[in-house]
Amino acid sequence: MITPLAMALESEPYLQGNSYPPFAIPDDDPYVQYLPEHTETEPGETRVESETIERSRTWLADYLNRLSGNIDSFFVDSFFSEDIIEDDVKGTRAKLSFYTRRVLGDPVDYKFGISVKLVLPNTNDKLNLLISSEEDDTREADPIESVENVEYSSALRYIINESDQWKTNIDTGIKWGVPPDPFVRFRARRYAYLSEWELKGTQRLFYFTSNGWGEDTSLQMDYPLNTEKLFRINAKAGYQLNDDYFKLSYDAGLYHELSRTSALAYVAGASGDTEQSATFHTYTAGVRYRQLIYSNWVYGEVEPQFLWDRDKDYRTTPVIMFRIESVIAHD
Repeated sequence: MITPLAMALESEPYLQGNSYPPFAIPDDDPYVQYLPEHTETEPGETRVESETIERSRTWLADYLNRLSGNIDSFFVDSFFSEDIIEDDVKGTRAKLSFYTRRVLGDPVDYKFGISVKLVLPNTNDKLNLLISSEEDDTREADPIESVENVEYSSALRYIINESDQWKTNIDTGIKWGVPPDPFVRFRARRYAYLSEWELKGTQRLFYFTSNGWGEDTSLQMDYPLNTEKLFRINAKAGYQLNDDYFKLSYDAGLYHELSRTSALAYVAGASGDTEQSATFHTYTAGVRYRQLIYSNWVYGEVEPQFLWDRDKDYRTTPVIMFRIESVIAHD
């Protein structure tokens, strides 16, 4: 007679000849007779390298914990993976990236980035551990900022409220440098709909030991053209109390999902400040092409763009960026 336990064991893929069972079964277990026999690798057989890499990725994803919940935003947020610390994808995720950026007339820049959002166990998903490099904060805010001397930060995030209309949390952490820079920041995000537009407003208040108090306000407006195309407008203003002026930026983009493994974006934007008067002094326009290049977690991206900056008398400056990025989460 085949017992239900035996049926469950026979259907368990971990027991089909693999060498890493998820649990140990004692030798005196009455149902051990139903387990398939483990076969050793025959002499001369070699493991396929891609399978080894995939097992390593799966192990790391399981170690980080599985993706808890569905993607709340559009394809562009998940596929382009702008910022996993601030995005609306629930659960544990990690992003590793390496990119090189060349501005005509300047030396080539190289940068390694890391961003981790780890949902801590036994906290009812209320407490997250955050680890990130400065890349996620500076890439969109200042397109010409140097990528050298990368700084990293770590923080604990407490989820105060999370609903369909509101998300609020508070982070406390340290930006690692010499000397270390402790900080605290509060974020409130509101979701709303206006006809066909989906709106997302975010307000942040923060305090860094080195720079003091500050805040930034951002508004994201999405308009889905169809199931494959999305038009997006972003506007942001940030204020640092010690600086006593606002930093301003806005951009617009048309995102096109070409297939399940590739996407294209046409983007343009500007940044400036109110130090003298409300002025925009840096403008960019370019194209982002992103392709899934290995399995479902390694991406390649190329981004050619043109830059017009006040410091270069608004001369047209070509820029090219290449990026390799892995986004690790449970399938």
